[in-house]
Amino acid sequence: MNKETVPSQAEKSNPEGDASQLSPEVLDKIKHPARIDDVIREQSPQERKSNPALVPEMIDDPTDD
Repeated sequence: MNKETVPSQAEKSNPEGDASQLSPEVLDKIKHPARIDDVIREQSPQERKSNPALVPEMIDDPTDD
């Protein structure tokens, strides 16, 4: 099979014409995602403890800035 004629999985599930179906708010979040620091601070303590990307110093750090 030729790679040019076989659509990838992303092309099968998301044809190019489907971008217009997303709301402006969702498109804005995709183009301008939240800062990772803000996202981590908004997580509950349980979520932070179960997050393998955080080191203990980050988990125990008080978030009341």
